[in-house]
Amino acid sequence: MIDTPGKILVMDDEDNIRTITCILLEKMGYSPMATPDGETAVEEYRRAFLVGNPYDAVIMDITVPDGMGATEAIKKMKAIDPGVCAIVTSGLVSEMSYDDLYGQGFSGILKKPYRSANLREVLDSVLEPNNK
Repeated sequence: MIDTPGKILVMDDEDNIRTITCILLEKMGYSPMATPDGETAVEEYRRAFLVGNPYDAVIMDITVPDGMGATEAIKKMKAIDPGVCAIVTSGLVSEMSYDDLYGQGFSGILKKPYRSANLREVLDSVLEPNNK
């Protein structure tokens, strides 16, 4: 576990998933912020980055009906911050190519449904190497 958990941005179109993920993150000591779609997540990420208080990681759902999902949002976030640490989540992750997801710039992959241990494991794996 990292010594000083930081800020995590959570993007998911399902309110219950946002709420549960934020509760789990708070119990781990993180300061989460939730957004319902990629557009809002990109704007929040930009705002925090520009004021010098960036998010340590972003957890984003790959699919947002009638909205921007993770694959489009990560492109925009990388334009703001090439070092963005983004974790993609989906119930369909097993049907996707991990190499393709990593190739798009995601630092980690989290298959839904996930539990606290899964969330902690992926955060530890993507944040520890960066000494964040």
